[in-house]
Amino acid sequence: MKINDITRRTIIIGAIVAVLAISCIIKLFNLQIVNGEEYRIQADNRTIRTYATKAPRGEIFDRNGVPVVENRSGYSIQIFKTDITAEELNKNINDIVKLLHENGDEYTSTFPIEYNEEEEIPEYNFEKSDSAVSSADGNKNKESDEEKKDREKKIQEDTAKNIAEWESQNKVDTFNTLREIVKYYAEKYEISDDFNETEKLDIMAVRYEMEQRKFSGSNPFVLATDVSNIVIQKIKETYYPTGFADIIADTIRNYAKGNMAAHILGRTGIIYAEEYEKLKDSGYGMNDIIGKDGLEAVLEPYLKGTDGYKKVRMTSDGRYGDVVDVKPAKAGNYAELTIDAELQEAAEKSLKKRINEAVGDNGAGAAIAVDPNTGEVLAIASYPDYDPEKFNEEYEELVNKKSNPLFNRALNGTYAPGSTFKILTSVAGLETGLIDPDTYITDRGKYTYYSDYQPTCLAYSSQGVTHGTINVSEAIGVSCNYFFYDIGRRMGIEALDEYCDKFGLGKTTGIELAESSGTVASPEEREAAGGEWHPGDVLQTAIGQSDNLFTPAQISSYISTVLNKGKRYRLHLIKEVADYDTGEVIMQKEPEVISDNPISDSTFEAVKEGMRQVVADGTAAKVFGNSELKVGGKTGTAEVSDGKDNVLFTGFAPYDDPQIVVAVVIEHGASSSFAAQVGNCLLYTSDAADEP
Repeated sequence: MKINDITRRTIIIGAIVAVLAISCIIKLFNLQIVNGEEYRIQADNRTIRTYATKAPRGEIFDRNGVPVVENRSGYSIQIFKTDITAEELNKNINDIVKLLHENGDEYTSTFPIEYNEEEEIPEYNFEKSDSAVSSADGNKNKESDEEKKDREKKIQEDTAKNIAEWESQNKVDTFNTLREIVKYYAEKYEISDDFNETEKLDIMAVRYEMEQRKFSGSNPFVLATDVSNIVIQKIKETYYPTGFADIIADTIRNYAKGNMAAHILGRTGIIYAEEYEKLKDSGYGMNDIIGKDGLEAVLEPYLKGTDGYKKVRMTSDGRYGDVVDVKPAKAGNYAELTIDAELQEAAEKSLKKRINEAVGDNGAGAAIAVDPNTGEVLAIASYPDYDPEKFNEEYEELVNKKSNPLFNRALNGTYAPGSTFKILTSVAGLETGLIDPDTYITDRGKYTYYSDYQPTCLAYSSQGVTHGTINVSEAIGVSCNYFFYDIGRRMGIEALDEYCDKFGLGKTTGIELAESSGTVASPEEREAAGGEWHPGDVLQTAIGQSDNLFTPAQISSYISTVLNKGKRYRLHLIKEVADYDTGEVIMQKEPEVISDNPISDSTFEAVKEGMRQVVADGTAAKVFGNSELKVGGKTGTAEVSDGKDNVLFTGFAPYDDPQIVVAVVIEHGASSSFAAQVGNCLLYTSDAADEP
């Protein structure tokens, strides 16, 4: 049977309809089933805006519950992924950056290239990197021409290394010049020549940072934090309707007492790409603020909260609609430190005052106070200091200052201990049996044992007198060099070094922050440095000179160990960490003994009595003579390669039941009375706020 034309047409049309229907079904299946979730996310990204709810970072308190690091409310600029061209994106970025600059605000970027308008060239600048290291030799304040050349050479080498690493990581090491690299990024980000060179590099820096932070529809980009009110207003007016940028509420770190304890508290900053790679599995996001150094970094696992979010569906005219989803933020835990804020403030105030009196505005020094019975650090000051809230904006000025305010002299400054070392020499002499508390030595002014090296006692060289025949307690009290020359020579360098090791000199104190281990004078140390050890060097070692170099923290630790009859506690700054919501203690530092080398009661009493004589009628009597509180102490004066002597003081109180040990150093302070006055302020804790 033949199929007529009408039937044929019907079949063809039906087939076409069937094919189209099947195609639609396949398409719908693909849209809704196979790729449905992906397309849903894309649709939501166009209509739903996600606002991060930043978790407040855990606060930090002193031992008495006084806040030292808090949070305050602030506002940040957040950029969202929108369907705009590269040209529009670059223009928006340029306009916002100009707005920030005009109002004294800055954006965050790790892009290391900037435009030198004076030279009219692009150049590398790695100074703003968190990896920049600030260091100093606390034993001298000036550098020779040779040392200056070495330092400049090291800076050049470090810069070259940074450049090579960055170019390799970013796959631009095949270009021959920096201009070629800049041109590459300009083409990559489609930055037109309508912008000047400075603007181009600003846009590059922001686009580079967006790329580093994996900017996407689901991951907005925080361009700048803690922006000023006029910036907030203009961003809302200009970009809120477009959906390109908005202002989000943020928590900003607030150092409640300004510069106080800046060297130990540290600072925070936005997470960098390399940091994110290490922390992403611990719940960190690309816009998180983390501890960069100091206790902020040490306590990072405890202080970090858990961010939340709020997802809002936007209306067609750009207004807020329904809230789609909410996850509340959980605040970080809070930490309690061992320091006493009142004593800390007094230490910093007194240290600054006495340094200015002794040296002037460009002076430097450090002070530390510890509880000898637990190793708790009660106060720790380094001068000059800095404002952690202004670290980024003042960084170049800080690193270029001759006084090196970023350097923590209490933990990393190494100084010849001068006569404060005579306590160690006394303990070693008594414990080895070389002398006993009733051994008397006659000070003859000039020590003539060696024919080629005959040092003198200070009293003899300055006044032509001697200390007469004295025992160890009296020798400590008047700081008789002759006495310690003699027992040092007779004991030998090996015994002295053995007791340095037992009492923690030349070792770190165990504190939570980075610290120097110092240097113990020895033939091996001298030879390793390319020098030659001489028999007379043991005489200088015995009085705290030669190659001995210790930190104030080490000195406080070693004196505490003497007062504990050989038991050495680890120094620590963290007391405990507690849950923000419940107050439950989740981490607590207990006193920890890290070595125990007992000394006899007779040694303890003889040394302690000597330290009492120092403040009663000895080298510190002018400072402590009229004090009502019975204390003990020891002054120190250490010669340096140029300039006035460094001066030191270490002491304890109360005399019969020591609860506090202090160590103070003032660089080029000339007279130990300046250091002793700082010590006096710290020892009188009840009067610490009103310095005697």
